Amino acid sequence: MPHAAPRRRALIALALVLVAALSLWAVATYRDNPVTARAQAYSQTIAATAAATYVTLRSLNAFLSTAQELEVGVSFIGSGSAQPLKVLEPIDDTVERIAGLIFGVMVATGILAVALGPVSAVGFGMVAVAAGLWLFTVILSPRRRLRRLPRRLAWYGAFLGLALPLALVASSQLAGRLTDATYEANRAVIAEITQTLDADALDGEEGAFSLTIGAIDDYRQLAVSIWNRADELIASLVALLAVYVFNIFILPLMLMGGLFLAVRFLAVAEER
Repeated sequence: MPHAAPRRRALIALALVLVAALSLWAVATYRDNPVTARAQAYSQTIAATAAATYVTLRSLNAFLSTAQELEVGVSFIGSGSAQPLKVLEPIDDTVERIAGLIFGVMVATGILAVALGPVSAVGFGMVAVAAGLWLFTVILSPRRRLRRLPRRLAWYGAFLGLALPLALVASSQLAGRLTDATYEANRAVIAEITQTLDADALDGEEGAFSLTIGAIDDYRQLAVSIWNRADELIASLVALLAVYVFNIFILPLMLMGGLFLAVRFLAVAEER
């Protein structure tokens, strides 16, 4: 078949032109990509829940800091004052550190949600460039060795364009089943311990908790409750942090790792 090779070459060239055109279209319309949009929605949901937890922890942190400054009069040999709620300082420090970690997760998740679209566009751009290089080798220099670069570029471009969004979309389906029970149980423990903490008790002018006699009694009771259940509180906060890290980092990375191994295998296998 003397004309088989040119015909096959023409079909490959046509396919590469089509791939390049579709990739450029994906670059131009990455904001409307439904896969990327779902992945961004998942990231934004995690960021929103992390933000709500962060606000709760900062309110609790502000309360604990204020409670430690409350003084009571004492009389033993002489008269003076004491700050009995200073024992809350280790709990306050721990809550502050966990709040900082959750803030980091919230910021990283927000960045991820914003970066998904551009990263996907870069990936599809790499596929378009790879298709152009491959077309060049098919038409001008149909030698196998020169096709290694465009093939690798195409596989890794497809990985950037699809793997991260697909991993997050898959995570959105799996995360609920894997972690919802843990999240709700620990969230309920935190809500139960801090149920008397009312953020509206903040004085809008002074920016501090109200220090009326009634409020001080309420704070003292809440402080005792937090002290008595400190182990439960810290364990629940750590569990919530672990859920956020698993849902937005560990689970997507595990899925992307599998996709990366598959892409690497395919990219190397075609060179043999």
